Amino acid sequence: MPESKFTVARLKEHLRKFFWVYLLGVALCMAGTNLLWTTTAPRVPYDQSVIVYLADGYSNPDALERVAAETLARTQADDPSLKLVEFQSLQYMGAEDYTSQMVLLTRLAVSEADAMLANAEALEAVIRSGATLPLDELLADGWMAGRGLEPYYATLTDEETGESETFLAALKLDGVNALADLGAFNNQGAYLCVMVNSTNQETTLEALEHMMDILAEAENAGTAVTE
Repeated sequence: MPESKFTVARLKEHLRKFFWVYLLGVALCMAGTNLLWTTTAPRVPYDQSVIVYLADGYSNPDALERVAAETLARTQADDPSLKLVEFQSLQYMGAEDYTSQMVLLTRLAVSEADAMLANAEALEAVIRSGATLPLDELLADGWMAGRGLEPYYATLTDEETGESETFLAALKLDGVNALADLGAFNNQGAYLCVMVNSTNQETTLEALEHMMDILAEAENAGTAVTE
């Protein structure tokens, strides 16, 4: 009959032989817990949030947490139903990077974003996909007035008919140096565009105005927004 008496030596030998089994079990439990939390955690409905993508090779949305919080507070004055303003990083390395293209198109397809700060290549991809909201009428009605953002016009050509359409697709961010000063996003050669399928479009437009004001205040006051 095999000896079954517990001893420290037997425990050490058991752990030496089966340590990897326990390690694997812990890893699986952690992965399962994370998956469970990710799939069941409460989420703010899209129509009660404003999500802004930072589409570039590198971005740091954490640097804009205070900007997001202040934008939320100011926008809630007119839309109390708004629960969240959030910046999310969307790594875009260029048209030659297949992964970047797939991630961008997938994000656009699920309609998560309300607006985007995009480098030139990302903006071109978004425009080609038909995801940008034409801003001509909005600017004519006074949206973003006095904030010094120059318009960017894009031309789309129908491959079947050959007909072309030029429209105001985005606003240039070259003068918004606070984005770079805060370490969040390279504003040089970058653009702000609004998603045509935003589920919270009117509130998004107002939030973006507050966002630009807060960034201007941050630039004028140094790094006050990060304190």
